[in-house]
Amino acid sequence: MSDKPIKVCMVGYTLYLTDARIKAYVRSLEKRGIETDAIVLQESGKGREEKTNSGVIYYLTKKYRGSNSVRYVLSYFQFFLAAFFKLTTLHLRKRYTTIHVHNMPNFIVFTAIIPKILGVRIILDVHDLMTANYMAKFSVKDDHWLIRLLKFEQKLSAAFVDIVLCADHQQKEMLAQYGIPKEKITVMMNVANEDIFKPVTCEKHEEKFQLVYHGTVAERLGIDILLRAMALVKDRMPVFLSVYGDGDYINECMKLRENLKLEDCVYFSASAFNVEDVPKMISIMDVGIVPNKKTPATDRFMMPVKLMECVHLQIPVIAPRLRIIQRYFDETMIKYFEPENVENLARCIVELYENPEERKILVKNTNKFIEKHNWKTQEKEYLKLILSGNHTN
Repeated sequence: MSDKPIKVCMVGYTLYLTDARIKAYVRSLEKRGIETDAIVLQESGKGREEKTNSGVIYYLTKKYRGSNSVRYVLSYFQFFLAAFFKLTTLHLRKRYTTIHVHNMPNFIVFTAIIPKILGVRIILDVHDLMTANYMAKFSVKDDHWLIRLLKFEQKLSAAFVDIVLCADHQQKEMLAQYGIPKEKITVMMNVANEDIFKPVTCEKHEEKFQLVYHGTVAERLGIDILLRAMALVKDRMPVFLSVYGDGDYINECMKLRENLKLEDCVYFSASAFNVEDVPKMISIMDVGIVPNKKTPATDRFMMPVKLMECVHLQIPVIAPRLRIIQRYFDETMIKYFEPENVENLARCIVELYENPEERKILVKNTNKFIEKHNWKTQEKEYLKLILSGNHTN
């Protein structure tokens, strides 16, 4: 590999605009002068391709939004076929040395079957466990035929690739239970890339206590819980909630805002945002809110990216007492509330409003997490994989 130029291609059923994980990898490769392309979903206002500092972004099919599982699967296959032909054509012309494929779904790794046959190293990056996510999204149990199929799909996809990356240590443990060798798996947490998430110096809003939720607007992520908590506190304190993001639950949330008469204290952007805009967008906020509901996915395997971004930007966080969060953050680092408990969440909001010193202590204590889990450390590990091809656990 050292005798030829290093070229990397990212492939993912994702919106490049909002995918902090893919952008973190691309930034790291870009700094090393490594040519990096990306094959992703179509975005509004974008053409078929766009040149970047290090390569080209190729926009293919559109993302399906909705709750119909059949249409979800069909949209995956549509992207798979488009990505297979695009990646094969590009590889024959550019000769990639590594193809880095991002789930969901996992089977997108097979878009790289021709490059794999030709000797290219393939990475599968497990952002989310499909089994846990589908159980939560479509309310099915572990013994459902679809979940059994997804377990097989995960194992087969992992067997096809050379390296498996995942987003946290509990994911790694579950992947090992599926039969994937532990030595093949490396944890790359969704920590904030310091090159993107630079704290912005700004004055806090003195008249209102500013709360923020930024990310996907989905029922399982508890935006309705947060809105109901806002209804309990809005007459007790000067408070304002900003919700940045979009998703298949946005219309229901906006109707709930109206029903709860929260129009004067809750803002919805109702649109996706550029990852690079997050620091400017949320640095002015007093508290970040992670209202995730408790499901098999959110409790064990979905480490909230928004939480780690707030922590990096020195914003105190209120979050549900879920196992995946408690694995990395103790009671001195996060203001915890009982999952789906509206009154408990409202109490936490009021307590942090009334106690500025507690907010400072929470921020100070989260530095212990940043010292141990940060992008600079992970970047070295990732570049080691790309530059040398040697995989370490």
